[in-house]
Amino acid sequence: MTNLLENPGFEGGWWRKTATGQEYGEIFVPEGWVGFWREGGPVPHDPGNTNGYGRPEMHVINREPPFLDPLRVRSGQRAAKFFTFYRIHDAGFYQQVAGLTPGTRLEATGWAHAWSATSDDPRHSDGAGTGPFFVRASEYEPPPGVPDSAVRNFTFVVGLDPTGGEDPWAESVVWGEGAHIYNAFAQIPPVQAVVTGDRATVFVRSRVLWPFKHCDSYIDDMQLIATGPSGAPIEIALTPSSVTVGQPFEISATGGVGPDHLTISFADDRVFQKPTTLVNDRAVSRCVAVEAGQYEAQVRADTGEVGSLVLAVAPLPDPEPVEPPPSDFVPPRESYERVYVLIPPGLGDAWFQAVAASGVWQRYRWTIGGSADDAGIGPAVRRVIAVNPHLWPSDLRVFFETHYAGLDYYAVAAATPAQLTQALAQL
Repeated sequence: MTNLLENPGFEGGWWRKTATGQEYGEIFVPEGWVGFWREGGPVPHDPGNTNGYGRPEMHVINREPPFLDPLRVRSGQRAAKFFTFYRIHDAGFYQQVAGLTPGTRLEATGWAHAWSATSDDPRHSDGAGTGPFFVRASEYEPPPGVPDSAVRNFTFVVGLDPTGGEDPWAESVVWGEGAHIYNAFAQIPPVQAVVTGDRATVFVRSRVLWPFKHCDSYIDDMQLIATGPSGAPIEIALTPSSVTVGQPFEISATGGVGPDHLTISFADDRVFQKPTTLVNDRAVSRCVAVEAGQYEAQVRADTGEVGSLVLAVAPLPDPEPVEPPPSDFVPPRESYERVYVLIPPGLGDAWFQAVAASGVWQRYRWTIGGSADDAGIGPAVRRVIAVNPHLWPSDLRVFFETHYAGLDYYAVAAATPAQLTQALAQL
């Protein structure tokens, strides 16, 4: 496949281009490339380092002493080197490539190794020894009992900005996995991204944790290739089409190489969302907004495609005034408690006489009647004593719970009027 980079192996000349636009006497950058670095502090992983990150020296080196033993050029006659002395660095080179077709998937990689040492033996790197050493950063585990190994000092990583930006610290840069590489060239784990315009930018970088005496990076044979067209364009849908505060809604998306490769997110923490799931061949996130406003849903494919949807969340409408329904109910003059002894249909006078014989009317002036609706209405505090409720055509308790909730329901079963008199007299 065609390497899209200019001067990928640094076999050409050099110039002094830097990301700041300023030239420095100790910086010689391979033609076609631009040097960049982080400078100053703070150093979050090492607060005791008050010097911070240093500007490295950068050179194009030749296949000649002192770069033959060990060999610091992978192929051809030249490679690139940058280093700091008793200082840490986070630095590298970048190159912008133009004339690309939007939607093209690119893959970038390169070859690198470090000399990371507190001594002057060029064949030895602290923690890695004298032989070739390579391990992905995610896979490295320090030996038992070692709190932090010198192997972690150098991490090489390759990045791609699919928008063509030239800021190595921008969020648009997609970084590949880092690797700890020492003493001999090994391939930096590749990174892929999909071009959004007609250009993209390749970055190669080494990060150093601790200010060893020798913190030297060697880079060679950078590569940028087109691996194929991108997946399908990102398509995003909102359900329902209009949303108000507190109303659940869904963001769904398709595209890329499949919905299982899509992630939906909101940068605004006023939108609560569940993790992206797969529903009917679409990536779906269920959400709710707690404040009115405009929000942007972002959809990103792990192959690099991106998309967004802006939605407006409306405030809750003001409640309309509610007119009280017309009523023929006449409220009581003052609050009171009522007990209603409810006689079921079909029972004769003997049962009313049994209630009177119990003495409850004379003692309490309880109401005696045969209407379930009349028993249900009344003051807030009311009790219904239902005589033989099984004689009603439907469940009397359910009737009161449905139509006259809040009353105290009590059932009394009596086979004869005499039994009713006895049961009520005991209340």
